[in-house]
Amino acid sequence: MGDEIVILGSGGGRHHIRTQHRATGGILYKFNGIQAHIDPGPGATVRINQYNEDPGKTELFIVTHVHLDHFNDISAIIESSRESLHDKNYHYFKKGVLIITQDSLQYISDYHLNMLNKVIPFKAGDRFNYNGAEIIGTKVVHSPNIEGFGIRFNLRDYSIGFTSDTMVFDGFSEQFSGVNILILNLLRPDSVTCRRHLCTDEVIPYLNKIEPPLDGLIITHFGSFMDGPRSERNHVPSQVKKLKEQTNIRNIIAAEDGLKIKISDLVNM
Repeated sequence: MGDEIVILGSGGGRHHIRTQHRATGGILYKFNGIQAHIDPGPGATVRINQYNEDPGKTELFIVTHVHLDHFNDISAIIESSRESLHDKNYHYFKKGVLIITQDSLQYISDYHLNMLNKVIPFKAGDRFNYNGAEIIGTKVVHSPNIEGFGIRFNLRDYSIGFTSDTMVFDGFSEQFSGVNILILNLLRPDSVTCRRHLCTDEVIPYLNKIEPPLDGLIITHFGSFMDGPRSERNHVPSQVKKLKEQTNIRNIIAAEDGLKIKISDLVNM
């Protein structure tokens, strides 16, 4: 099985946007022969080429909310997903599906939206079937002023979830019941709380309530207190150690820029 995750950016937040200490290009998810680009933040077009991936293969585009580290490069990614925009008579070629919050659409030009086969305004609880995968919007508690969702893919042989940015809340664990692999946006280490994001200590009890236990956990979207301009050291290794000691998850991986992870290395099928 060739399904794969490619980390185009393991950083999140304004300080990584500014410094690129960790990249902010989002994630490629390859499944069933499809290439999806999730949350293409600043530098996404640079990173996809830097890590020897082909932007022309992308046909599913996902924006979980309108913050710049998740949204900024979406128009460039849509346009770079094709070598030719139109034929000699200026009939534009349509390609791809965009899953996005309704309030994000106002920031994308009609020019780019018209390049797509389909645009799907999405929210928690919505469902969409695409090329053998059931795609489900999951709940987030992030910003009071903007829409947002996480996302879950149910495939024939496994299920994978992407939390997006969120705090913990009642029902966080239950919505990932049956998920084999969870990609967790973990902004801060230990008990360094953030009003709109997760830190390690507060999320551990919720990870342990996911049933059955996860086969794999990938932590990513690290903020500057985790590793960056405002951190005295890189806390990521110590968080992996803590998660391994205090959860029932078999495989735990910390994202690094350019890291490529085979789904078959995390899930027994």
